[in-house]
Amino acid sequence: MWSVNIEKTRDRCRKLLNYYKQVGLNADDFHCNCYAECLNSQKKCSIVKQYSGGTVGITPFYDIFYDGRPIRVLIVGKENGYMKNTEYGTSANFKENSLNILNCINWERKNNHIKGTLMILKNIYGVDSDYVYSSYALTNLMRCSFQEKEKIDNVSNVSSTTIMKDNCLKHLIKEIEILEPTIVIFQGEWAINGKITIVDKLYNYYGIEKKCLLKNSNGKYGLYDFNSFMLITCHHPAILGNWVKNLAPDSVWPPLDYLRKIDYLPTIDPKYSIEYLGLVKGYVDDILVNLESNDRLRR
Repeated sequence: MWSVNIEKTRDRCRKLLNYYKQVGLNADDFHCNCYAECLNSQKKCSIVKQYSGGTVGITPFYDIFYDGRPIRVLIVGKENGYMKNTEYGTSANFKENSLNILNCINWERKNNHIKGTLMILKNIYGVDSDYVYSSYALTNLMRCSFQEKEKIDNVSNVSSTTIMKDNCLKHLIKEIEILEPTIVIFQGEWAINGKITIVDKLYNYYGIEKKCLLKNSNGKYGLYDFNSFMLITCHHPAILGNWVKNLAPDSVWPPLDYLRKIDYLPTIDPKYSIEYLGLVKGYVDDILVNLESNDRLRR
């Protein structure tokens, strides 16, 4: 029932790397032409460090199929956390980002973001194993951020402006174009804040009428149809206990259940977990054997 197209994923990686080199998003060769404009938009802040390198991370079995149907999952956060002991303030480049998110399988201590993401992937793929990390892509809206002097010791408290978000959105759109996800998940309030939200801006870009299929209890988060993909906006799992108990049942699980109800997302029999693991584990283990367990991804 499970099948993959590893070469298709590799082709997407090649296209992404070419794009990042073209626009200067890889941290080891950062030359984004929006840098000066974004820096000037931070006038009210006492800036200590600008950090860069905001690329997607994509794992080897991103192009996976269940009974011939593709399930391509792209999860989007706001920005990378600032890591002050690294040269560029974040993971160095596209290849390293991709290895880092695959290496979540190796982590002994997972942060809340990664734990919550694991729960989402297990729900989507019907596989109760950390190896489900090998079938998704993880990115952020913000491609670089500015660490303020007053907040330098708080790795998760970074600043961004509307100008920065608008400049960065075009990179997310390009990633969606290359990755062709079937499901996109925006984690956090950043996606629903403002008179014109990021979701609204995406609809404006694609030139299609906004179509909300489902909303959560207070009407803030929802499930949106973009024709070529479905978009879920939901609570971020930063406070994992409350997220598991209250927030995910309010904004994550209902949209996924709805997608199964309308047969957009296949209902996967858990007995096929063994088949999934047989497909991915050996390949992934050959990569993980050379990677140390780490805690470099910070959200």
